[in-house]
Amino acid sequence: MKYTALDLVLLPNQSFTKTMVEYNKKLPDTVLQLSDEHTIPHLSISMCRVASDRIDELLGKLQDFLEVIDLSELLSLNVPSIYQHNIKTVGWNLDLISPLKHLHYSMASLMKSYHFDQAKENNDFTVIHPQMPSSGIDYLNLFFTKYAFDNYQPHITLGQGSTQVCEEWLNKNIEFDRIALFHMGTGCTCEKLLWETKISNN
Repeated sequence: MKYTALDLVLLPNQSFTKTMVEYNKKLPDTVLQLSDEHTIPHLSISMCRVASDRIDELLGKLQDFLEVIDLSELLSLNVPSIYQHNIKTVGWNLDLISPLKHLHYSMASLMKSYHFDQAKENNDFTVIHPQMPSSGIDYLNLFFTKYAFDNYQPHITLGQGSTQVCEEWLNKNIEFDRIALFHMGTGCTCEKLLWETKISNN
């Protein structure tokens, strides 16, 4: 069975994306190299590893749900604290406001029903980053038990390095303009865009 690693995300608007790419460059030892065309800065809503022949079915259900809910309160989200994972990976935590929590629970509940959590290799990712070829396998396996639902913490990963680079964004707002589905690369990066829609169109 062939599987595909998917990430449903909120995308910062063009101005914020460009700024995040520049901030990523301030981390001299970062493994994660962000850009506005691949390895795109994002806020994950939910992810899963789905049988490749069921992607269209899942996407249709995602679209049906997203067409009937108001996402306008997600156009701007506050940064209350700095995100840190495995000591060296840094970024920004975003406020888990009620509309975002509701969206996560709904999308995670749907995507969990398609999820395969026993992967041991990286062949479900579209890009294998040489410096992190296995990163993301275990994270995706454990997503629904360790990182989703009551454990969900919305964040944007900037890269690997000092938290000082992130500090000046504290208590500021990040603006988003699209919700999108990506085929992930290793490291849970957003690489191949499969579908997107503007938040303001909902």
